[in-house]
This record gives sequence, C-alpha cells and structure tokens, in this order.
Amino acid sequence: MVSQLQQQAYRLQELGDFLRTRRARLTPEEVGLPRGSRRKTPGLRRAEVAQLVGVSVDWYTWLEQGRPITPSTLVLERLVQTLRLDANERTHLFLLAQQQPPPALLPEPEVVSPALQHFLDQFGTRPAFVSGRRWDVLAWNDAGCAVFGDYRRKTAPRERNTIWGIFTNPLTRQYIVDWEEDARQLLAQFRNSCGRYPGDAQLTELIHDLMLASPEFRAWWPDHEVRGGQEGRKKLNYPQIGYLVFERLTFQVFDTPDLKVTVYTPLEEADTPRKLEQLLDQWYQHKGQGPHAPSYTSSHRPSHTAKTAHNLTQIHPSGQDTVELWLAACCQKVAGAWAANSDIMNSYANWCAAHGYEQKKSKGLSQALAAHGMEIGVRQWIYTAPGKRTKTRGVRGLSVQDRYQTAQISGDRLS
Repeated sequence: MVSQLQQQAYRLQELGDFLRTRRARLTPEEVGLPRGSRRKTPGLRRAEVAQLVGVSVDWYTWLEQGRPITPSTLVLERLVQTLRLDANERTHLFLLAQQQPPPALLPEPEVVSPALQHFLDQFGTRPAFVSGRRWDVLAWNDAGCAVFGDYRRKTAPRERNTIWGIFTNPLTRQYIVDWEEDARQLLAQFRNSCGRYPGDAQLTELIHDLMLASPEFRAWWPDHEVRGGQEGRKKLNYPQIGYLVFERLTFQVFDTPDLKVTVYTPLEEADTPRKLEQLLDQWYQHKGQGPHAPSYTSSHRPSHTAKTAHNLTQIHPSGQDTVELWLAACCQKVAGAWAANSDIMNSYANWCAAHGYEQKKSKGLSQALAAHGMEIGVRQWIYTAPGKRTKTRGVRGLSVQDRYQTAQISGDRLS
C-alpha cells in the first residue's frame, strides 16, 4: 500500500517535471529576455523563470527538485503567465502544487458548437434545448419550438430565459400542470446553479428584476431552497390536443460545463408520442407557428423553412459587452500580471473582426478594462530587441494568451 509520504513525493516530483518541460519549450525572446551568446540550456534557465516570477533562484530550484514547499496562489498565477500555460495546464499546475483547482477565471463565452446543435437535432420528436449559466436558452431543436414556442421569434430581452418565463409569462400557468410545484422546483435548481457564479452582475440584475416582477418569486426566493439535479416529470395541458406527459433529463456538456442540455422524452401516458408527432407536423405546416403557441399570431410566421440553424450565438445583438466576451475568450485575469497596450488592442480588434462585432474605441476599451478591475496606464520596461528595452504603457491584472495577440493592427491605442 502506498503511504501518504510516497504519494506526496510522487506529486512533487510530477510538479517538478511539469515545470521543467514547460520552461524548456520557451525561448528567452518569447518572454522579453535577451538570448546571450553562451546559452546551452534549451528553453529558459531556472534563474530566468525565477526572475520573471519574482522569487529567489534557490526557492524555484527547490520547487523543481520536488522539495516539500507550497507555493502561494499569487506565485502560481505568475508561473502561469511566465510559462504561457493554457487553461488545462493551469488547472494541472494548481492540482499538483496545492491539491485543489485554481480560482475561477472570467466565465467563458457561451458558444454552442455545430456538433452540439447536431446532437439536439437528432432527438427528433423529443424537445431538447441548451441553456447557459443564466438559464438563457441558447440553442434548440424543432420539437422544442413545437412544444414551447418558436425560440427564433423570442428576441425581446429575457424572452428566452427559462426562469423569467416561468415567473412572468401568465401563459405558462395555463399550460403547465401543477405550475406552483414546477416553479418551486425550478427555482430551487436555479438558486443552486447561481452558487457557481457569485457576483455575476447579470444574474444579480435578473434576480432583482424578478423580485420586482413576480410576487411568487419575491415570496419564495428568501426561503433559500436548493436542489441538485434536474430530472423529473413534466405535464403540460394544451387546449387543442390535451395533456402531454414528459420525462425531463438535464445534463452538463463535458467540455463546456456552463452549458446544460435538457431533453424531454414523451411518455406513453395520455397518448403523448402520437400527440407530439401531430404537434410537430402542425408546426412544420405553419412554419413554426402552430395554434399551440399562444404567444404569436399567424401574421408573425417566418418566411424561411422550419428546419434551419437555431444557434442563438450566431446573433450579435446591439449593446453586447464585447469586452467581456473577448476577456473570457482570449485572456486570463491574473493578479500582478501585465500586458502591453499594443498586444491588448491587437487581440481585441482581431477578435471583434473574427466574430462580427463592432469594436469599442481605445478609450471605451480602456474604461471597460478598468471596470473589470484592472489597472490601466501602468508603465513597464519591455525588450524590443536583444539588449534593447523601452518603457511602454500597459494594463496590470491581465494576461493576453491567444492567437489574436500576435496579429498586427495599426491605428487606435489605449489611452
């Protein structure tokens, strides 16, 4: 049986080996250091890593040698920046060094991949959709539109938000059997998921607005009911066809755990499978606007065919916080890190161009970064050539680590 001391020795040895391989793949030029004329070590030297991280050479040497020392979170974040680690490598470093995952970074943008959309479409007559961290429906299949209304036409603010719809749309009370029980259950699950994103400004705003808009939400939210899992039965009652009974199952997407897939499997009760096929046929005949969807009239029927892509992430609404999306996609918020204004502007401009967004001007970008808790206008020495350096402005607290960083764009610069 492996003892605890043996497990610790193995973990620390793995940590040292991991650090050595990461510094071996970098060149001095990549981190702003001169190469020199007598270099034999592949990649960076220990002394160079120690200098960039801000620790002594002896201390960093002990770390690579697997000695029983525990680096702080700040030192590990500096190692992440210095060694150019990606998100998976960052997690691996923290698990080896502290035996726990790293602090959460800015949330990743909620993007539904074509493969995930294809997965939804394969469910046929079973309604299915993808929800994000704030319970916004991001993607769906045709059966989902047939049962819950045409998501393509739900373009008003929060119209695709499940919790908002349950508590503020009076029509849900008409066709959800046992509305109060269903609403209480979903509310407890919503509160449970909110615990994963403390301080999320948009979630806070959603909860505040629900408190104002719904007496039930205002009465039940202070109860702090929490439930895990989102399995169970759902019973609907449409005046045109009668009852529909489903088994509901929700699960996370492995690669993007902020996304949840919910599938409604029709049960044999109340002849649900046959009614569901009838409902879906009506939806196709009316191009997504059957009589079961009371939110819309026939004058709003879409002109294109029903079987089209349903991915909300392809739509770029005005007022979208492009800086927040870019930060989540291309950067890491790291205490003590520093990024040059030119790298920031290049990365942000190219990301906006690649995704079809209108970018903010330099002043707007600068203000947005400050609002996200980063210190702007910080001067720091950088190497422009071997042995040559200059002082330039940048942002403290931000590490730009994506492919857009290397693109060259002239023009605006951060103030």
